[in-house]
Amino acid sequence: MMIYQNVELHNVAEVVSIPGKAGVLLQRLPKEVLVQVREAAQAEYKQSACCEIRFVNDWKPVKVTLSSCSDSTRAYLYFGDFAAGSYLIGKEPTTLEISVPSPALLPLERVGRAAGTFAPQVWRLLFQGGEIHLIHVEGDRIRPPRKDELPSLRYLAYGTSITQGIAASHPALAYVKQVGWRLHADVINLGASGAAYCEPAIADYIADCDDWDIASLCVSANMLNQGVSAAHFEERAGDFVRRITDRHPSKPIVCIGLFPIFYDLGLCWPARNPAATADEYRAILQSITEDSVLSNVHYIDGRELLKSTYGLSHDLLHPGDHGMIEIGENLATFMKVLL
Repeated sequence: MMIYQNVELHNVAEVVSIPGKAGVLLQRLPKEVLVQVREAAQAEYKQSACCEIRFVNDWKPVKVTLSSCSDSTRAYLYFGDFAAGSYLIGKEPTTLEISVPSPALLPLERVGRAAGTFAPQVWRLLFQGGEIHLIHVEGDRIRPPRKDELPSLRYLAYGTSITQGIAASHPALAYVKQVGWRLHADVINLGASGAAYCEPAIADYIADCDDWDIASLCVSANMLNQGVSAAHFEERAGDFVRRITDRHPSKPIVCIGLFPIFYDLGLCWPARNPAATADEYRAILQSITEDSVLSNVHYIDGRELLKSTYGLSHDLLHPGDHGMIEIGENLATFMKVLL
């Protein structure tokens, strides 16, 4: 848990001051890890996919000043699990004046947490992307949430742009958030669009973290689509899985084979020359899990989670909203048994 200006920054590994930019950048991996991975991954882990700013403040108005140093993006406001609108954030510093919207029919604390993930008094700003800079938080009696106001279960997800949530129209519709909602779990999203190459530094970072209870590794349409051979994929994916499982022999780890993809239809991405087939990648990942001496490593074919190409968006690669929901529902069902 990272505390900054008396708020919690969730799914944020480090805040970084950027010369010439106000505030601090919220990034999902620390600098010492970023410098060890490919440039494309460095850029993606500076994107605030499923990052959150959280606080409790006795329901008083709060001002949060932010900027998005990439494209404009949105911050989605929640009171616990209850959606309460969104705010546009541009490149110039934007001050969000946040208060309880009208009408407030009853104090949300009365709802309780019996069927919820977060205590209703936890104010949450959820981001879908953008290089978010936190500049200032201003308000009375602001404090970070207590442990008992947050989910006790934590789910960590590694993967491609699909894991990162690309093509979902709202960050809460990304499949990792859908899984978290169904399991009443907090989500650590380590998806990297176009850059999930099973890099050792990221495996070691996940292995060194002890703040997650269950993980999924969705690997990797990026490697297939960018010409990585079956033999090289087997070497990299096998090493990636083993680095994590060796340090966490009792935590459930789910390896997800490729979701339905245009290769399954005999199609190819323009100007790409794949060196393997989608089914070869699936079989290799399944073999890695079956060869593991640990009983906590599990395989599921992505086609069991998304059962039709009609859950994909127009590029026949990224699931749209309906596909994301289907994946989240089926993956949560699979994980419940493991937990």
